[in-house]
Amino acid sequence: MQYLMTDLHQRFIGSLNRNTPLVIGETLQVGEPDSVKSYTVVGIDASRSRDRNVKAVTVIACSNSTAQAAPNE
Repeated sequence: MQYLMTDLHQRFIGSLNRNTPLVIGETLQVGEPDSVKSYTVVGIDASRSRDRNVKAVTVIACSNSTAQAAPNE
């Protein structure tokens, strides 16, 4: 599944490919090993894309200490 990540203002952050579906409240760590950024999923919208394999995901940035406290895959 491909996800298009946007912030609360609908600004594009990036894309993410995953084999497992995302759920609201999940914490993601995205980026290169030297510049990892953490995001929390706050919304998932499958209707914004014509392709069934692409979903829009609204995320908020979170601090690394918050991301480490939440379960990751």
